[in-house]
Amino acid sequence: MPIVDESIIINRPRTQVFAFAADPENVPLYSSNLIEFKQLTPGPVQKGTQDAGAVKVAGKRIDWTTEIVEFEEDRRSVSRSIDSPIAFEIDLTYEDVEGGTKVLWHQESDSFGGFFGKLADPLVNRMYAKDVRSNLEKLKELLEAE
Repeated sequence: MPIVDESIIINRPRTQVFAFAADPENVPLYSSNLIEFKQLTPGPVQKGTQDAGAVKVAGKRIDWTTEIVEFEEDRRSVSRSIDSPIAFEIDLTYEDVEGGTKVLWHQESDSFGGFFGKLADPLVNRMYAKDVRSNLEKLKELLEAE
């Protein structure tokens, strides 16, 4: 099972970082590998909110629909794929640290083998982890520029 663990410290208060990162209008601003994104469920982001989108990973388009299965305002959000060629779960945690907020991205996915080929998991996982890292760095850049 491929796992991506990335984190970054953003020099802004946790509530501000969470609010910006969770706002569906901002997701495309910091997600470089995102092709499409829309919130399917009306209203504020919360447990049960569904999103749909598409990302490009290792040159291939992956369309997905997710649902937030755990949500703690200003602290944590867990999304699980409900329609995707590769099942995945993303756990985003926001922690207070000296000087700001530590954002932790933990993602577990089923094997990429059926989508990318038999031995693809290590290579695709490394490529995707770079995308996640780049997205977190862009989030930091946007928030610290305010």
